[in-house]
Amino acid sequence: MRIPDPIRCITFVMMAAVIATAPAAAQRGCDERSEMPAPEGGWQVPLEHRVSLKLRDVSLRDALDRVTALSGVQLAYSSDLLQLDQRVCVTADREPVGSILTRLLRTSPVHVQVVAGRVVLAPAVLRTAPAETARGVSVLERVVVTGNAVPSPRRPLTMGVEVIDGETLRRQALGSMAELLDAAVPGVWSWSQSPSTMVAQYGGIRGASSFSSSAPKIYVDGIEVANPLIVTQVNPDVIDRVEVIRGPQGSALYGSDAISGVVNIITRHDGGALASPSIQFRSVAGAANSDYASSLVPTHEERLNVRLGTNIKSAGLAVAFGQTGALYPSSESRQLTASTDGRLVASRMTLSGSARLFDKRAGIGQNPTLPLQLAQQGPGPSAPPGPSSSTNQQVLQEYTLSTNAAVATEGAWTHTILAGVDGYRLNHLGDSAGPFPIAIDSALRAARGNADRYTVRASSVAHLGNDGQSDGTLTLGIEQSVLRQASTVTSRENAPGQHYPMAVDNLVETWNHNTGLLSQLNMAWRNSVFFAGGLRLERNDSFTGSNRYPLLPMAGVAVVRGIGEAELKWRAAYGKGIRPPLTPARGVASGYAGGLQNSQLNNVLPALDPEVQSGFEGGMELYLGRTLTLQLTRFDQLATGLIQNVAIGVDTFSRGALTERRVRYQYQNVGEISNTGWEIQGNATQGAFSLASSLSSVDSRVRATALGYNGDLRTGDRMLAVPARTGSATLSYLGDSWFASLGANRAWDWVNYDRVALTESYISSSGPPMRDQSGAYLRSYWKKYDGDTHVRITASRDLSRGVALLFIGDNLLGGQLGEPDNVTIRPGRTITGGVRASF
Repeated sequence: MRIPDPIRCITFVMMAAVIATAPAAAQRGCDERSEMPAPEGGWQVPLEHRVSLKLRDVSLRDALDRVTALSGVQLAYSSDLLQLDQRVCVTADREPVGSILTRLLRTSPVHVQVVAGRVVLAPAVLRTAPAETARGVSVLERVVVTGNAVPSPRRPLTMGVEVIDGETLRRQALGSMAELLDAAVPGVWSWSQSPSTMVAQYGGIRGASSFSSSAPKIYVDGIEVANPLIVTQVNPDVIDRVEVIRGPQGSALYGSDAISGVVNIITRHDGGALASPSIQFRSVAGAANSDYASSLVPTHEERLNVRLGTNIKSAGLAVAFGQTGALYPSSESRQLTASTDGRLVASRMTLSGSARLFDKRAGIGQNPTLPLQLAQQGPGPSAPPGPSSSTNQQVLQEYTLSTNAAVATEGAWTHTILAGVDGYRLNHLGDSAGPFPIAIDSALRAARGNADRYTVRASSVAHLGNDGQSDGTLTLGIEQSVLRQASTVTSRENAPGQHYPMAVDNLVETWNHNTGLLSQLNMAWRNSVFFAGGLRLERNDSFTGSNRYPLLPMAGVAVVRGIGEAELKWRAAYGKGIRPPLTPARGVASGYAGGLQNSQLNNVLPALDPEVQSGFEGGMELYLGRTLTLQLTRFDQLATGLIQNVAIGVDTFSRGALTERRVRYQYQNVGEISNTGWEIQGNATQGAFSLASSLSSVDSRVRATALGYNGDLRTGDRMLAVPARTGSATLSYLGDSWFASLGANRAWDWVNYDRVALTESYISSSGPPMRDQSGAYLRSYWKKYDGDTHVRITASRDLSRGVALLFIGDNLLGGQLGEPDNVTIRPGRTITGGVRASF
């Protein structure tokens, strides 16, 4: 009998734990010791102020904030001196603040002193044992939100979670989702595109988990975005960190539509040691090379970031504006981003909120890689109008509002409630993931729509046990999500007395409700063996029949062993995710901005199965403090019911003296897709230098086709547009006044359509029959691609206090075509420079 893969993987991890020879580190319980003795002469004012508190398994950052909120004593410290992610617990009953701080900071290289009436955590010589210090600064102790119901250390995670620090994004000037994911997350590839592009295209997230909807589920401060494909840019000035789960293991917490993974964007809520405002202004300008423009393409961006308050009462405002000229005629773009946030820490409650607004406008233009005859396929006998025309300008507007309250009780429970809304408005979409470029279909190019997703989530977490041997957490939660979608799409209808179809606008509005009940149990033994199990039950209007109430499980195990000053971790996890046939991402990628329309609804909802992916991941991680990190992961996942927008025919009709053609599509389930592969990544730091690298290999292949499927895929075929290998490497130097980084990333070996040949055949009046552009005949237009190496360099030089020069060189090798197909135009070699000033 064949043992199921998840059980085999978990069994392997447990056997590895048994044969491991290094002793396990015992779990330290809460610090229940009586108060620390006062120094000779007693505690100084205000350290003698007495407070009572009970903290269990919280970060050092939160503990210091709680002490400040309870006592009113302001603390001044540098985050460079403290491991603020370190987990601590302490109980105090009418104890002096000085004594509590001494206990919290006993393993930190600081000592508590009073300077001019303020409490300062000043540098000091660390007197603790080296082994204890190494454990305290380990990457395994970093706080992670994604994959947990509440923030917790990375140590007990049974699944791979990648954390991208916001400071890294700011130093390396990474502002697009493609840049930060391709450079830092193995197994995830997002294609670089023109600045005028509104919709992201993912080459794969551990293989293929969809076609047009292949995207992770994206959250901004806990609020699910209404459409993940239109989140293409981030302002690094407002990012605290970005956390990424690859694969379906996060579905038990995050629900349906998380079969590809989860990206959680967490914004900053920090303040300073003083309440005075901190202001930073950044301006860069330069030019990009383009083989399809008559001259260099100008580009510029300005960012203003204002922060004020302390860590217990803070607020921030960030505004960014940028413009890029036309890489090809009539494709100029501009974008505006505004974000604000606030945070208040009370004695038992932490309140936080954030808001963001993103507005982008770009011309559609005429792609010069495609035949000029496409202009005749537009809405009239003349070429499409210029960018100044409202009918030929793409408009994207996004917004997110998030509020969060966390209440810590004196007992074992911690309660949180989150509420917010995310929405978008789209006009004249200019992107498509199907085989035909959208320029051939003016009805798709005229798509308009909007959507709003409202989310309310409440959860309670109980801390179980604390005897130094075993402990854990139990999470219970409920989530309600409501999605409203509205679309106005120009369709062709025969009007009375007309000899050819007329353009008619139709409005379709739909509502979807999703209620989820979730539970998660995490257990730990001696801080070295960890078990996790989760289950989520949903009632989702997007599902029908037996899938109306999807049940999403997750199970995993991890073992951490000490080997001298190093730590070795084995982990394995199983998960299952599901995605409904109707999603905003699928509608947008197909050219319908707010969702699918009447004819598509008839094809999708009654007949199609949902997309499902399940499988396991297992791996090993090696940590040597913060000096060296190595991770190796193997994944094996099976995706069923993936939905493809199949071109089933081409219709030809006359309009006056012109002959028009329209591709007829139908959504169909493909069958079973196997996704298997390896991921390896490493990070090394030596003095001022650091090196981060990753390499992924994936085999995404059709295992079986569904009954009734008549598209172009066959059993044994590789999935289209999924690279077989992706890799990245970044070398950085951080000195007293210099920062520089040199990075490279690349995708190798994938199959996609030859869109140029397909388009030429489509518009040719003397070419092959129309059937050759649909169904299985599209196989003859497949083409193998191998990609380009993307090289990027960033540098900054501090001139004086608060003033620095900036330099950015992007795509230094200059490749513009060939990713993910032969019609997508990317910016060529781009050089920008500027200044950053802080006040």
